[in-house]
Amino acid sequence: MSGEIRTLPVRAQLVDDVDRDGTPAGGFEFFTSGGRPEAGMLFRCPCGCGKLQSLDFRPHDSPSWEWDGNRDAPTLQPSVHMVGHWHGWLRAGIWESV
Repeated sequence: MSGEIRTLPVRAQLVDDVDRDGTPAGGFEFFTSGGRPEAGMLFRCPCGCGKLQSLDFRPHDSPSWEWDGNRDAPTLQPSVHMVGHWHGWLRAGIWESV
């Protein structure tokens, strides 16, 4: 898509605090909500710009993502689209541009 950054594959790294300085591109942490210990994730954009994004896991209302339950090498469905910025997949712990 026009204007979106394409990157080489980036490893998704689970961190304690995604807001901490030095969190790598693609670094992520899980967040809790409504009594669910892993209701979604916060992550740093895989392109390296530092933008912070959140994703809700199903059964949250749309938009939401299906997470495979793997904490160390997660897979999400569908793709992650940061409109006008980055679009790609998180598969087996690797962020891949479309």
